Amino acid sequence: MNINPEFDKGYFIATILNVFFLIGLFFINSWGNIYILIPYVIVMGLNAVYLVVKAIKINENKSKI
Repeated sequence: MNINPEFDKGYFIATILNVFFLIGLFFINSWGNIYILIPYVIVMGLNAVYLVVKAIKINENKSKI
C-alpha cells in the first residue's frame, strides 16, 4: 500500500468517519452490549491508527522541504 504524504480524500474521509465513530460510541456504549462494542472499538482504533500514521508521514515530509 502506497501512502502519499499529503492530505487526500482518504484522509478527510477517515477523519469524518472517526468523528461519526466517536458520536456513535456514546450510543453503543449506552446499550451495554459488549458483543457490539468490542468490534466497534477495534474498527475505530484501526481508523485512528491510520490517521496517526498519515499525520506522521505528512510531518516527516514537511521537515524535508
